[in-house]
Amino acid sequence: MPIRFERRSGYAAEIDIDLGGKNTFDITEINELIKIFEGNIEKEMDLKAILIKSSNPDYFATGPEIKEIAELDRDGARYYITVLNVMCRHIAESPVPVICAVKGAVSGIGLDIASSCDFRLAEKKSTFADLSSKYGILSPSYSALRLAFLIGIQRAKEIILTSRNYTAEELYKFNYLSEAFDADVFDGGVTRFLEDFTSLSIDSLRLKKRIFIDLWKNYLKNNKFFAEEIEEIFSELLKEGKDWKKSVSDINNYSL
Repeated sequence: MPIRFERRSGYAAEIDIDLGGKNTFDITEINELIKIFEGNIEKEMDLKAILIKSSNPDYFATGPEIKEIAELDRDGARYYITVLNVMCRHIAESPVPVICAVKGAVSGIGLDIASSCDFRLAEKKSTFADLSSKYGILSPSYSALRLAFLIGIQRAKEIILTSRNYTAEELYKFNYLSEAFDADVFDGGVTRFLEDFTSLSIDSLRLKKRIFIDLWKNYLKNNKFFAEEIEEIFSELLKEGKDWKKSVSDINNYSL
C-alpha cells in the first residue's frame, strides 16, 4: 500500500502513510517519500502547509526492519544513512510548514519523520520511542542532533539512551509536541491547527520559514564533525558489532 499525496484544500496538502502492518519504513518507502517531496510539494508554490498523517490508528510509522539492517555492509550502511538523511532534509527544509498528526506508535524512521516536521500534534495515547539501544545498534540518522536542537541535550539523551516508550503527554511536557489531544477531539484539533494557516501570506510564510531553515543548517554546520562521526560509528557497528549480531536471528521479525 502506498504513501499518498493529495491537496487537502486550497492552501494545504496531505501525505497519508498507508503501508499496512506497522507502517514500517525501509529503503523503498524512504525513497517514495523523497519522490513525493521532490515531485509535488516543492513545485506547489501556492501551498501554505503540509500535513503528514497515517491511516493506521495504531501506528504512525516505524522501521526499518531489523533483518534489512542486518544485511547491510559498510557501503550499504553509508547509502542507507545518506538516503534517510535526504528524506529528513526534505521535510525539515520544506519551503512551507510541515505538520505531523500522530496516532499510535512512533519509532525508528517514524521518529525521524516526526522530528523533522515543524509542528507535531498527537493523540494522548500515542507513544514515541527510539528502540535502537534495545536492539544494540545506533540510530542511523542525525536524530540525536535533531532532538537536541528541538528539546535540548538532556531530554534527547533520555529518549535515545533509554529506548523507553514515552507518552504524548510526556513529550508535550518536553516541548517536543505542539499539542496533545484527547482521542475524541483529535481530528478537530488537527483541522483547527491547519486552519490557522488559511489567511496567512504565502510569501511571508516562506520567507519566515527560510529563517528557521537557515538556523537548522547553521546548527548542522556547527556540529558537522559530530554528524560525520555518527555515520562512521553506525557503519562500523554494523560491520564489527557483536552484541546485536548474536541475537539478530531472534529479532529478525522486529522493526525499529
